[in-house]
Amino acid sequence: MKLVLLAGGLTLSNEWLQTHQINWRVPVATVLAAAVTSGVGKVSPSGGVSLGIMALIVAAATPLNGKSPIQQINSVVNGPQTPKRKVTGVFA
Repeated sequence: MKLVLLAGGLTLSNEWLQTHQINWRVPVATVLAAAVTSGVGKVSPSGGVSLGIMALIVAAATPLNGKSPIQQINSVVNGPQTPKRKVTGVFA
């Protein structure tokens, strides 16, 4: 359940960072998904953990409204990237 809540928080913060608006569907869906994952975790603890890990990977890697959270973190850490010039001429 904690992993699903982390994935939802990651998605919500990424969307807010890019659009400066809160999409209220994300917290509602996160709570519902966490409840389902918790129920699965009661029946099969390893199944609940597996679902949580999958939700976290998908939330971190899927680009929504622009960049994925991984891409956003990469751009913050590395700073703005300037395009590399293509070298043409005799010494290329």
